[in-house]
Amino acid sequence: MNQTEQTMTQLAMLEKCLASKQELMKQIYQMTREQEAILDTEPFSEEAFEGTLRAKEEMIATLQQYDRGFEATFGRIRENVLANKESYRGSIEHMQQQIAELTEQGIRIQVLEQKNKLKLDVYLNGRKKQIKQFNVGSRTVSNYYKSMSGNGQGEAYFMDKKR
Repeated sequence: MNQTEQTMTQLAMLEKCLASKQELMKQIYQMTREQEAILDTEPFSEEAFEGTLRAKEEMIATLQQYDRGFEATFGRIRENVLANKESYRGSIEHMQQQIAELTEQGIRIQVLEQKNKLKLDVYLNGRKKQIKQFNVGSRTVSNYYKSMSGNGQGEAYFMDKKR
C-alpha cells in the first residue's frame, strides 16, 4: 500500500471518527434535554438527575477518547495532507463540514447546560434555605426545651434555700 492509499484510509477513519462524535454529541444533547425535563418537574428527582450526570460523564469520556484518537491519527498524516491538499480535497471539505456541525452541536449543548445550571442553582439555593430554616427551628426548639427542663427549677430551689 503506497502512501496515498494509506493517507486515504486514515482520512476515511477520521471521517468515521467525526461521524461517531456527531452521534455521541446528539446523545449528549438528548441527555441534557432530559436533565432539563427533570429540573422542570415537581418534585425534583435528585436520583434521576444524578443518573443522567453519570451517563453524560461516560459519554464525555468517550468523546475525549475520540478526540485523542483523531489528533493522533491526523498528526501522522498531517504533513502528507498539507503537501497534497488537492489530492485530498473532498475528504478535507467533508471533515471541515463535520467539524462545523460538531461545533454547532457543542454550542447548543453549552447553551442548554447554562440554562440547566441556572435552574439547578435556584433549586439548590431553595434547599439551602430549607436546611437553614430547619436548623434554626431545631436550635430554637432545643433552646426552649433546655430552658424548660429544670434549669429554671434549679434556680428557684437555690433562691428558696437562701431565704
